[in-house]
Amino acid sequence: MTSGNRARPVVAFIPPSCCGAGYFRRLRRALGDRVDFRAVELPGHGRRYSEALVTRASVAVLDTAAQLDGRVDAIYGESLGAYIGLAVTDVIDQPRRPLLLAASNSPPSVRVRIRIEEIDSMGAAVAALTALGGQVPAEVMADSQVVERAYPMIRDDLRLSQSFIDATRKLTVTGDIQVIGGTDDAALVQLEAWATHTTGRCEVVRLPGGHLLSATNPSGVAGLIDRALSQW
Repeated sequence: MTSGNRARPVVAFIPPSCCGAGYFRRLRRALGDRVDFRAVELPGHGRRYSEALVTRASVAVLDTAAQLDGRVDAIYGESLGAYIGLAVTDVIDQPRRPLLLAASNSPPSVRVRIRIEEIDSMGAAVAALTALGGQVPAEVMADSQVVERAYPMIRDDLRLSQSFIDATRKLTVTGDIQVIGGTDDAALVQLEAWATHTTGRCEVVRLPGGHLLSATNPSGVAGLIDRALSQW
């Protein structure tokens, strides 16, 4: 895909809950200049911290699609980002749908409902996120002031997750899906069911690492992205 005079593949990266674009700094270094790296982030996250958080999938999809700004060959979404990526591949207006690299999340078709009405404290929010297989970055939990500020973000990201589960549970796209799971991510279930979300090819690969896969195994993720793009 990058041989001859062809341009580098354009890959969009959508981070997990509670993370901004900076989450991908290690993966970006591992990939070097082999891809045109387009990290996006939701309102209220990262550099967009002053913006209002979003809780509806339809709003997040439009916001993310607007950030892509042109042709996209692949979308890498991790955890919640995998669901956002699935929905975004369905609305991108280009002749060929992007390859979806869905990392660190079970398919929405097998997800049970998040009990949003019970999330009324930081402890409840963290417990709900953990039950989904999610993980709050260690640097957030290490500072009590950061924890207090993070509660609304975690709560609203869980609301957004449920909105995406509802929106994509029966969604089927035409683009191929490469599913990626960490071998130490015990919460992942029925990864093969991602195949119900595409009429194209779906392959499941496990890599050494935990739930925050780009953080725990950036070189492994980079190598898999290289291989997936070369076969696309």
